[in-house]
Amino acid sequence: MYPILLNWKKLIQLQRKGLFILLWVLISLVSCSMHLVAWGENQTINNRKSQVQIHFIPVEKDPPNRGTPPTKEGTGSRGNCIYKQDMPPLTRIVGDSQLKLTTKGYPTFWIYLPYTSQEATNGEFSLQDGDSEIYRTHFQLPAKSGIVGISLPSTIPALVVGKEYRWYFDINCSASALSGNSPTPASVTGLVQRISISAELERELKTAKTPLEQIVAYAKHGIWYETVTELVQLRLQEPNNSALKKAWIDLLSLENVGLKKVSQEPIVGNITLDLSKISSD
Repeated sequence: MYPILLNWKKLIQLQRKGLFILLWVLISLVSCSMHLVAWGENQTINNRKSQVQIHFIPVEKDPPNRGTPPTKEGTGSRGNCIYKQDMPPLTRIVGDSQLKLTTKGYPTFWIYLPYTSQEATNGEFSLQDGDSEIYRTHFQLPAKSGIVGISLPSTIPALVVGKEYRWYFDINCSASALSGNSPTPASVTGLVQRISISAELERELKTAKTPLEQIVAYAKHGIWYETVTELVQLRLQEPNNSALKKAWIDLLSLENVGLKKVSQEPIVGNITLDLSKISSD
C-alpha cells in the first residue's frame, strides 16, 4: 500500500511541475507577443515617417507684384557684414510671396543666419502694417550660425485674418569686423498673411495620425509658416532622425520653394530676444 501512495505523490508532484512549466511557457509567449506587438507598432510609425512625402502647393500660382524682393537673400541694410564665401548669404526661409501664409495670430519667422555673436553685435526684427510699425525687437545673435526663428509675442495684437504684413530682419555687424573685408547686405524682408483654416484642412489635421501627417496637410493647403515651424520643432526634438532630415531637405529643395542652398544648414532654433528693447505700437 505504501508504494502505491508514494507513486501517487510522485505523480502529483510531476503534474504540479508540468503545470508550472506550462504556465511559465504561456507567460513567456504572452510577454513575447506583447514585445512583438510593441515592436511592430514602432516599426509602423517609423515606416510611416520614412514614407511620408511633403508636397507644398502654393495657393497663389501667379502672385501679383507687391514689392517683395525677387531674391530670398539679403537685399539691403542699415549696415553691412562680412561676405562669407564658404557659406550661403543671409536668407529668408519664410515670407516669399508664395511662402507667406499662416493660420496663427502669432507665427514664427525663420531665417538662415550665417553670422554669429562674434561677428555681429546684435540684430533687429520689425513688423509693419502698411506705413505703421506694430512691433520691433532687438536680439543677440547665437553662438553658431544656422536657421533661426523669431516668434511674435502675445503681448501685441494678433495678426488680423486677411491682412498682409511686411517684416524686416536686420543684422548690425561691428565696424571692426568689416575692416579689409568685402561687405555684403545684412538685411532681409518678407511678407506674412494670416488666413482662416478651411474646413478641409481642419478635418485633415484632426484625422492625422502623426505630427508629420499634420505637416503634410499644412503643406498641401499652402500654409508655409506652419509647415516650416512644425517640421523644425520635430527636427529639434529628434536631431538624429534621418527620415525627418530627409523630409526637411526634400521640402526646401522643391522647385516652387527654392531653398535648396540652405536645406542642409543646421537648425539653431528660436533666438533669445532682448526684452528690455522690445517696443510695439
